[in-house]
Amino acid sequence: MEALRAVVIDDETNARQAIISLLQLLCPEVEICGEAKNVDTGLELIRKQHPNLVFLDIQMPGKTGFDLLSSVEKADFGVIFTTAYQEYAIRAFRFSAIDYLLKPIDPEELQAAVQKCKTQLSAVSPQQLSILQEHIDEPRPHGLKQRNSNANQRIALPTAEGIHFIQMTDIIQCESLGSYTKFHLISGKPIVVSRLLKEYEEILDNYYFFRVHQSNIVNLEHIKRYVKGDGGQVWLSDNSEVEVSRRRKEEFLALLSDFYVNSGKIG
Repeated sequence: MEALRAVVIDDETNARQAIISLLQLLCPEVEICGEAKNVDTGLELIRKQHPNLVFLDIQMPGKTGFDLLSSVEKADFGVIFTTAYQEYAIRAFRFSAIDYLLKPIDPEELQAAVQKCKTQLSAVSPQQLSILQEHIDEPRPHGLKQRNSNANQRIALPTAEGIHFIQMTDIIQCESLGSYTKFHLISGKPIVVSRLLKEYEEILDNYYFFRVHQSNIVNLEHIKRYVKGDGGQVWLSDNSEVEVSRRRKEEFLALLSDFYVNSGKIG
């Protein structure tokens, strides 16, 4: 494969140099064809160099990385965001299926991101950016009473065929298939994503989803019946039955009660 032509756009000189130095050391297949310190000079650089890959900071003086992408006439390059956002905001990147590197840059994560771009180079879509922006500054709730509604929320699911944009209310359950996660939906075929169920547990933690068992996360909106037992079972809207782990039972029932109260389904 030909070398990846990359540009680095970040307002911090040290941050740009750190990425460039690591790329030169660890990723010789990446050709650095320029760097820029803000959105305006970054746009000029992209239009001049036509890179395959852009390392892009989010927060820059005056304009953001989002502003840059919305200003590009044709975003025909891969994007890896570089960000100083802490862990709670990383959920937003996972929701949108957009690649990111958390500052300070981890060398192994940089190599993995570049490798992914080599095998699956694709531009960030407007839908992905919209989902990212919806979640990036979302308040971090504390406790059961402050979980966010599933309504009007979307998630991007990357597969070998492309990225699926799914309403969270359409997800019945997520099922572990080893290194993959299978999304069962209210309509259409299930979607299988090459990510661990644990990742989606972290992503959906602020919403009315719950990991009832080692192998299953269920959407509380789709629970039709709970059957008491050692741990119990739940019947879902597609008539599937999922076991509830004994050690998760108490927390699950508390969240289920909270969901029904806050959704107005019971008084």
